[in-house]
Amino acid sequence: MITESRTSKYLLYGIGEIILVVIGILIALQINNWNEHSKQNQIEHQYLMALKEEFNHNTLKLKQVIATNKANADNALKISDLMGPETPEITEKEFSKLAMNMTNWEVMYHPNQAVLDEIISSGKLSIFSNATLKFALSSSKGILSRVKFQEEEHSVVRMQVIELMNAKGNAKRMIIDAQGDTFDIKPSKFELGNLQLLQSQELENELMDFILTARYLNQNYYSELKKEIENILELIDKELE
Repeated sequence: MITESRTSKYLLYGIGEIILVVIGILIALQINNWNEHSKQNQIEHQYLMALKEEFNHNTLKLKQVIATNKANADNALKISDLMGPETPEITEKEFSKLAMNMTNWEVMYHPNQAVLDEIISSGKLSIFSNATLKFALSSSKGILSRVKFQEEEHSVVRMQVIELMNAKGNAKRMIIDAQGDTFDIKPSKFELGNLQLLQSQELENELMDFILTARYLNQNYYSELKKEIENILELIDKELE
């Protein structure tokens, strides 16, 4: 009986020790999980902050491009309103300034995407807990591709306008009239001016394409991109709360 009692006690002690070891292991695993979860949260937070800075910067860039595109189209519209078979009521210098302001600035949105590219290429999208944010980040490239397509369409028209004015006008005189001797360009020895361009039906047609592609770019493409960026920033802010 004494032997059986001792055996029972040893067995209980052994079971108790095993239970304590198991509990210790479970606690250690739980602590490790907590630490890992905390580490993941810190990494997610760092990426969210970096993305917020990147998208805020891109918002400013986009606003600048939209403003430039609008100004270009507005100048094209002013020129278009002056066109016709009659002699235009505008000076050579005034027309040259309008024409140069219309075509001088290329309309291209070049966002900073270093953080987003690093997240996507390294497979770090899974670190974000918000599924809506993950989808928005992964699909933002598609919207940008559509914007680039329309930008290229508008760029083609812009070059056609420039080529037409160069072919039928006096580019040297236009540059000097609009910007003076900034580039050390000497006056043209040809008498041809540029006002006759305002009587060109061909140029008027090209300007229509220029205006329409510019307006369409702002109203349909840049506006969609702007909304998407604002949506992503809103999702990021909610995650950072």
